[in-house]
Amino acid sequence: MKMHIFLFLFVCAAFTSNAQKISVSLFNSQKNQTFVITPVSGSYSIVAADTTMPLSLNQLVYISRSGDSVKVRDMVTHLGTWARVSIVGQTENDAIRINSVVPSLPARVYDDNLTFYVDFDRLMTLNLIDIDKYIAGVVEAEAGPNAHPEFYKAQALLARTYALGHTDRHMGEGFNLCDEEHCQVYKGKSVKNKSILKATKDTKGLVIVDGNQELIVGAFHANCGGQTANSGDVWITSYPYLTSVFDPYCKGQPNSQWEVRIPMDDWVAFLESKGVNTNGLTPKDYVSYSKEREYEYRVNGVAIPTTEIRTFFNLRSAFFSVDVVSNSIRLKGRGYGHGVGLCQDGAMQMARRGKTYEDIIHHYFKGVQIVNYFETFKSNTSILHVDEGIQ
Repeated sequence: MKMHIFLFLFVCAAFTSNAQKISVSLFNSQKNQTFVITPVSGSYSIVAADTTMPLSLNQLVYISRSGDSVKVRDMVTHLGTWARVSIVGQTENDAIRINSVVPSLPARVYDDNLTFYVDFDRLMTLNLIDIDKYIAGVVEAEAGPNAHPEFYKAQALLARTYALGHTDRHMGEGFNLCDEEHCQVYKGKSVKNKSILKATKDTKGLVIVDGNQELIVGAFHANCGGQTANSGDVWITSYPYLTSVFDPYCKGQPNSQWEVRIPMDDWVAFLESKGVNTNGLTPKDYVSYSKEREYEYRVNGVAIPTTEIRTFFNLRSAFFSVDVVSNSIRLKGRGYGHGVGLCQDGAMQMARRGKTYEDIIHHYFKGVQIVNYFETFKSNTSILHVDEGIQ
C-alpha cells in the first residue's frame, strides 16, 4: 500500500494538551477527486515539501487529484503539485470549510488541520484535530443540538471511550478513525450549541472502564421503550455491564412507541422460511404479548429471534407484541434501535430532571467506573497522528 504520510506514536505519558490530536479520514466511503477549501477563522498556511504559503480568510483553493499527486490552485494561479499537501493552522480557533466537488457533496466545516494525498484510488483527506474538538463534533452528530449539558457530558464520555479504545482501528490505512457509523458519525465542527464543546471540555480525559479496568463498549441507541436489552441477547458477545435495566425516563417520548401492520400472507411466508409449519394454525396462535422484552418469538414449537424479525421487516426495534387485526399481523412496538446500553431519550430526560452525567452512566452501565484515561492508561497507550509539518 502506498503511504504518503509519516506516522508517529506518542506515548501518553509524554502528551501535552497541544499534542492530544487524532487523525480522522473524511468522506471515507467516497471516491473524492476534487475539493474546494476555504479558511473561515484563524490563520492557515499550505505546507508541501519545502514550500509554505499563507492562506487568507475566505480564500478559495482547489485541491485535486492528478494521477498519484495532489494539485493545488487558487482562482487564478496553479500553486503547485506535490505528493502530499497539508493545510496547517496556527491558532486555537482555526476552522476551514471543505466542499467536495467531485463527487458533489454538501460543504462542511472542520476544526484544525487537513492533509491530502492519493491512495486507495482516491484523494485521501485526513482531519488532524484536537481530540476534544473531535468528540464535540461526534456528540453533535450523534445526539443533536437541543439537549441538556449533563446529557452531553454522558454522550461525550461514550464518544471518548470509543475513540481512545480504537485509535488503531485504521492504523494499517494510515489514520486512527474514519467519519462513518462503524467508527463514529462525524460531520465536522460542533457549531449548533456551545454547550456541547463545553461539556466535552468539562469531562476532558474522562472515559468509562469495567471491573477489569478495560474500556467499555459504549453502546447507545435512540429509545429503549422502557427497558434496555441484554447485550448477549442482541449480539454474539455478552458484556456484564450491558445488562437489561428498566427505564421509566424514555416513556412518552416520540420514539417510545410504534405500530406496523404486515399482511398475513407475508407473515406466514416469513414464518415458513424459518421452519414453522403453519398448517392448521389459527389467528390466536400468532398472538404474543409481554410487558417485558422478549428475545424470541415462539410459534408452533419454533423460536425465532426477535432481532431476525426486526431485520427482515425493517422494524424500529426488536421489542414488540404480536396480535391479529382483520387479515393482517399488527406489531405494537416500543423503542428505536438495538436497545443495548444508554437510551438517549431516557438519558435526556434524566438530565432534565436534575441527574448528573455520573448518574446517567451508572444507570445504564452496571459495575463501571469513570476514570481519567491519560492517568489510568499512561504507560501502555498511544495515539497515531500525522505530523503536519513533515512531507
